[in-house]
Amino acid sequence: MTIMLGKMYAALKAAGASDDEAQAAAEEVGDLHDQFAGLHGAMRDMRLDVKSELAGLRNDFRSESAVVRTDIAYLRGRFDVLIWAVGINAAATIAILGVLLRH
Repeated sequence: MTIMLGKMYAALKAAGASDDEAQAAAEEVGDLHDQFAGLHGAMRDMRLDVKSELAGLRNDFRSESAVVRTDIAYLRGRFDVLIWAVGINAAATIAILGVLLRH
């Protein structure tokens, strides 16, 4: 439904437009006003949707980064055990070689 803007109509009449022309132009401007209001609402909705999606992505990233940090900590622990095992093995090998080479 097209709404005529009263102030636009009055301004066009004051400028010398005929009644029919002023009414048609005011209705056309009113229609544009309604379209812009619709666009404004759609943009607001899209902004809220994007904001919501970004918040979800941020939470997903935080969750994934926590998993990655946990995995890295696990691997560090495994490497520490491996380093200790290699060190103990090297110490035992040196000790055995020392005993064998002494005789």
